[in-house]
This record gives sequence, C-alpha cells and structure tokens, in this order.
Amino acid sequence: MTTVSWVLLGAGALALLLGAAVPGWDTATAPARAVKRRIYWAGTAAGVVLLFLGGLPDVQSSVAFTAAALILMTGWAYFRTPHIKIGGRIHSAYEPHRRPDPPPRA
Repeated sequence: MTTVSWVLLGAGALALLLGAAVPGWDTATAPARAVKRRIYWAGTAAGVVLLFLGGLPDVQSSVAFTAAALILMTGWAYFRTPHIKIGGRIHSAYEPHRRPDPPPRA
C-alpha cells in the first residue's frame, strides 16, 4: 500500500470516529438529537468514501473496508443510539431511544 492509501485510510477512520464522537447541539429548527444524527451519518458517509479510496487499486480491499465500516456504524447506531430514522420513525434496539425527537428549544 502506498503512503496515499495509508493517509486516506487514516482520514476515513478519523471521519468515522469524529462522526460518532462530536456532540449535537440545539438549533432554531432542530433539536440536538436530530443534529447529532446528521453529524453521525455525515461522518459515516465521508469515512466510507475515504476508506474505499484508501483501499484502491485493490477493489476487494476497498469493498471490504467499506462493508466493515457500514456494518460497524449501522450496528452501533441500531444498538446504542437513536440515529436510525426512516419515514419519521426511529429504529433502535433500546426502547427509550425509539421515542420521537423532542421539539427544538425556542
């Protein structure tokens, strides 16, 4: 693997970690929980793209890095957070996380 590949892999891992670690905050239109959800999935998307590029030119490695990151982040979101929201419904293994988002603070 080249130096560029290592840098891209490191940047991808950092994007995944930051997406999971950066806290949400209240805005005028969205509660902290919704902002955190957007940060989490934006970090995941950026991390997956960087990991895929870091694995190139070996496509098998790129797909493996991408699949591992997606499985890890989706599993973490389902079992530990309220970050999976589809069609206005929150999906989570933990019942308190399934409650609707609170309204934004005024």
